[in-house]
Amino acid sequence: MAMELRHLRYFVAVTEHGSISQAARGVHIAQPALTKQIRDLEEELGLTLFERRSRGIQLTPAGQQFLTDATRILNEVALAKERARRVSNGQIGSLSIAITVLHALLPIFSQIMRAFRKSVPGVSISLRQLLSGPQLEEIRSGRLDAGFLFFRPAGDEALTGFTIHREPLALAVPRDSDWAAKPPERLRELCEADFLWFPRKASPDYHDQLIHCFRKAGFTPRVTQEGEDNSALLSLVAAGLGCTILPATASINAPESVVFLEVKDLDIKLPLDLVWRSDNSSPALQRFVEVVQACVSKDQ
Repeated sequence: MAMELRHLRYFVAVTEHGSISQAARGVHIAQPALTKQIRDLEEELGLTLFERRSRGIQLTPAGQQFLTDATRILNEVALAKERARRVSNGQIGSLSIAITVLHALLPIFSQIMRAFRKSVPGVSISLRQLLSGPQLEEIRSGRLDAGFLFFRPAGDEALTGFTIHREPLALAVPRDSDWAAKPPERLRELCEADFLWFPRKASPDYHDQLIHCFRKAGFTPRVTQEGEDNSALLSLVAAGLGCTILPATASINAPESVVFLEVKDLDIKLPLDLVWRSDNSSPALQRFVEVVQACVSKDQ
């Protein structure tokens, strides 16, 4: 006979009730069947677990030790079942999430993190700040569970997601510049300005959308310097080296030497999406997605 969990449960029940007849009623099996299960267990162990007496049973020293271990095993099994159930329900676990550097302070993101913590306190989140391109690479590789990023690739069935926020763009200029004193109304007024730009490889979709917007507005930028990302461009503007286009959220942490201006025909709004792999079946991730969807619906 191979020992099974039921043998441990029957054994513990007998010790708790003090007799096989009472234990049989407690575990809802016939007394002869329970007697046989206990005998099979003793044969499997090669030990006598009980001393049978006229007034019931008494554990032998070996039985006392076996009771301690059997109780611990059954408790651990019960805990394992509960942990597995909670993991299956997305109640415990861990997630690796990323967000673009500019958007960590967005009110909607703070709402999401607070709501998730309140709703699912057993799931821990490792939060990273990454640009959109690197986020996509990390999500595809499985090193990230999900990310808040710009421009989810259209038509990529390996990725799924939805928009949580649409980010307006603004013209960033040095505070002591003529543009700050007399803001341009249209992009074409900037044709002679020193324009700070970024290489297309940094964000091809964003780059191409801006170029399309510029052409529609009759604006050909005179690029004098490049910056790899928004933070680098903001630093160049702060140094007085020119103007650039940035997400409006960049104004939150902008130095006082930079002014953000609205321009009428700069009408693009960047979609900030929550993105994850379509084949990621993590229950914890599903709970996170549900919380984000609820926060976005409430915010609209």
